Amino acid sequence: MIELTPVSPDFVAEVAGLDLNTPLTPDDARALRAAMDQYAVLVIPDQPLTEERQVAVAQLFGPLEISVGASVYNAHRPRRLNHAELSDISNLDESGGILDAGDIRRLINLSNQLWHTDSSFKRTPASISMLSAQEIPPVGGATEFADMRAAWDALDSAMQARLAPLVAIHDYFHSRGLTGFDTAGIPAAWREMQPPVPQVLVRTHAATGRRSLYLASHISAIRDMADDESRALVDQLMAFATQPRFVYRHRWRVNDLVLWDNRCTMHRGAGFDEKYRRSMRRATVQDAGPTVVA
Repeated sequence: MIELTPVSPDFVAEVAGLDLNTPLTPDDARALRAAMDQYAVLVIPDQPLTEERQVAVAQLFGPLEISVGASVYNAHRPRRLNHAELSDISNLDESGGILDAGDIRRLINLSNQLWHTDSSFKRTPASISMLSAQEIPPVGGATEFADMRAAWDALDSAMQARLAPLVAIHDYFHSRGLTGFDTAGIPAAWREMQPPVPQVLVRTHAATGRRSLYLASHISAIRDMADDESRALVDQLMAFATQPRFVYRHRWRVNDLVLWDNRCTMHRGAGFDEKYRRSMRRATVQDAGPTVVA
């Protein structure tokens, strides 16, 4: 039977009583899914999972996304990981050495330091992400999570009414431009692989009925809104939703497994001294479908 220690009444809980290297009982699987719905972020320490077990546990939440490497920038490069369902969230190359400073995979990883929600730049975005830590640097490299349900609840009714019908445009290359990439030189083929997509700005969680903001650094515009007004609104909402009162900071330990619900959280990684190795891998569950039909 799983044991939950909440960090706050309904945001982030640490889970004990599970050994994920063995198959979960139906009761434990149901309890784990219910805990995800309630707390949005779960921390499960002491889980030295193989790639195979991580994939199997993630599949309890639904079908998994297939990773194409770090990004469309290096979709055809050799991969360090053996399973296409796992994304490599590390500073290591395919041989296990630390990436060179100019390696595009390292540069892409810098965008993880922006507030975002996984795969919101895909027509069908992500629901649950599951990140497993094998090697961590001695200092730095924490991950922060923001509760977008609490942020929504804290807005006044007039702002909620204004935001509820809005649709945002999420663009993979927009967020890359924020970390210094020359987006003007992006080949057309890359943009065809990852075109901008519409997503609702306010989501309703299918299991709980709770509403939340759906924000990310990937947002390039809000549909039917002037660029300057759109940018001002997105900046205002990002600043509001990432106030310390809404944020949990996770300091990683080896063999931590952290799960989060992308539909009602944002997250970002902190920097660290890259002379140290950092080895982590993420499984990402596809949501049930697009948030915007047309």
